[in-house]
Amino acid sequence: MRVRAAFKRIGIGEARNLIEGRECELLILDVRDQRSYAGGHIPAARWVSDKEVYELLTSHPKQHPVLIYCYHGNASQTYAQTFVDFGFEDVFSLDGGFELWRTVEGAPVAIPGAQS
Repeated sequence: MRVRAAFKRIGIGEARNLIEGRECELLILDVRDQRSYAGGHIPAARWVSDKEVYELLTSHPKQHPVLIYCYHGNASQTYAQTFVDFGFEDVFSLDGGFELWRTVEGAPVAIPGAQS
């Protein structure tokens, strides 16, 4: 019997460590709606539509780690399992999603068009 591969659910601290330690190869995906992404997102995150998710599933290197987040950490789990099902090796879902991320002191938030 083959054991089904699984993604890993991680909290804010572990996500920050992952981002800081693997910036060059980590793919960070924001699966919320585009308007929410435009209002603020995790730096280096890429907003993706369902079509773009499919393109990534079939073209992105499967050995590169993937961190996926949504609003509260529910939908991201479904997306994460899909990446695992397509053979990705290191897939992470952010528990609490962006709504929790933005409340944590020191957690960076990128806002397109905002002046620094």
